[in-house]
Amino acid sequence: RPWPPYERLRAAQPTAFAQDKPVREIRLTLDGDMERYVWEMNNVALTPDDTITIRGGEVTRFIMINRTMMHHPMHLHGHFFRVLNGRDDARAPLKHTVDVAPMATTVIEFYTDEPGDWLFHCHLLYHMESGMARIVHYEDFAADPALLAGRAKLHQNTWFAWGEAVLLNTMTEGGLTLADRHQIFSASWEAGWERVEETEWETLFTWERPLNTFFGLFVGLDLLGERDEIEHHRGVAGISALLPLMVESRAWLDVDGGARFSLEKNLPLTPRLKLTGEAEYDTHEKWEGSVGLAYLINQPLSLVGRWHSAYQWGVGLELRF
Repeated sequence: RPWPPYERLRAAQPTAFAQDKPVREIRLTLDGDMERYVWEMNNVALTPDDTITIRGGEVTRFIMINRTMMHHPMHLHGHFFRVLNGRDDARAPLKHTVDVAPMATTVIEFYTDEPGDWLFHCHLLYHMESGMARIVHYEDFAADPALLAGRAKLHQNTWFAWGEAVLLNTMTEGGLTLADRHQIFSASWEAGWERVEETEWETLFTWERPLNTFFGLFVGLDLLGERDEIEHHRGVAGISALLPLMVESRAWLDVDGGARFSLEKNLPLTPRLKLTGEAEYDTHEKWEGSVGLAYLINQPLSLVGRWHSAYQWGVGLELRF
């Protein structure tokens, strides 16, 4: 996707505000989690108390720092603003929407002469609906009570659910997830029947509290067994972390005095083909790992070939729902 062109834009006429106008600076970070469908400003999704209060007769300057890997076209209702591009701020272009590029900072400013409550939001509408929005409120402005009565609809904490399942001729694994802005419930499983006397399986149920995009704390119950028998169960507690190069990691301690540490990485090779790898060390079970290839057939379906340290080579399908 092309980078925003604002550095090359100039207004036809000067757009600078008078030097004697007071300037109010407001710092806004653009945050989010692409896996949990959570999008925020200053690490907080839209809530009833989350307004940006401004004062009439001032120049309000928004310093927007994008801490995500996605573009965010930020739109302010009721105003045109100047995009300060650092080249010729006296002729800064006027916009009502500005694209804040990934890991970049964009500065805009506008004169506060339109009293009211105005929505400021990302124009990727599913980002807006999941929390990347604010009410820009003029100080001393009293909104119509009928409008205030309907505002609660802006603050719904939406739940999202998704899952995946890998079905091979040697094993199966997968997971189900239910999440909102503040917590994640998940269930995952792994079962194998190749090169073992009886079908071995493990199921893990967890509740996780994300701290931010990169870290989360979780507790859960780990069940292990063969065929239809539960042979062992243990409580676990630990931390999950997204490491550099998009490596997913998890570490836990269990009630039996054991520990587990795992790493997982998906590496796209082409738009449809990816390399997958996972390594895990458990003080009870020792080392386990897998490596494979997955070819995307369509959005819900992939063709998979994988080697697993316990169940060897297998081929099959991956389903996403």
